[in-house]
Amino acid sequence: MLITTEAIALSSKKYSESSLIIKALTKSDGIKSYLVRGVRSKKNKGLSPALFQALTILDIEAYHKNKGGLESIRSAKISNPFQTIPYNISKNSITLFISELLIICIKEEEKNDNLFEFIKSSFLWLDVADNFQNFHLHFITKLLKYLGISPSISSKETNDFDFISGSFIKSDEINRVLPKNIVTSFYNFLGTNFDYLELNIDSSKKRKEFLEFIMNYLEYHVDSFKRPKSLNILYDLFQA
Repeated sequence: MLITTEAIALSSKKYSESSLIIKALTKSDGIKSYLVRGVRSKKNKGLSPALFQALTILDIEAYHKNKGGLESIRSAKISNPFQTIPYNISKNSITLFISELLIICIKEEEKNDNLFEFIKSSFLWLDVADNFQNFHLHFITKLLKYLGISPSISSKETNDFDFISGSFIKSDEINRVLPKNIVTSFYNFLGTNFDYLELNIDSSKKRKEFLEFIMNYLEYHVDSFKRPKSLNILYDLFQA
């Protein structure tokens, strides 16, 4: 079946001498994998490999058999060209890390408009942002909602957080005590958007501690979770 849909590229891998296997989040059908033949050939006059860089937002025409195998792309074009992400080392590193994280966390082959729009709008924001040192922390915190493991913030009574149950709770009932600054940042990130700059975590040590907390949380609550290989790049990236 020929479909027309928006898609967000997640990864591309070389296949044979001239082809690529593309993994993408489509607005129409969730996660899909595509075999794009001949795209790396010197004689190729069709699709460019550059179209499929991590988290590029595309309009595609594709043939979907919906049988769990590789699909095929008929045409693709960039719908929202990034102006800074491909050329800014820090933004590009964040993008590669998050694309890897999304592949690990998102398994569904079904339509999820809210998740798609969240990712799309987040990276359009990153592309024009000047203050983005905490973007990846804020993004992952927001992602928890779409993974179904986000704590409720409607009835927070204390600054304590139960890591096991994933809830804000009184300290005498807690299974794992976390530093207050991590709990406070976590709670604040859950309830605000990217533009709320007062929530900045202002040191590399605190960013690393918060990112480590989020990775531990995902390991506990997401089945078969594996830490992204690019995680150490994020640890090293923001040293200021």
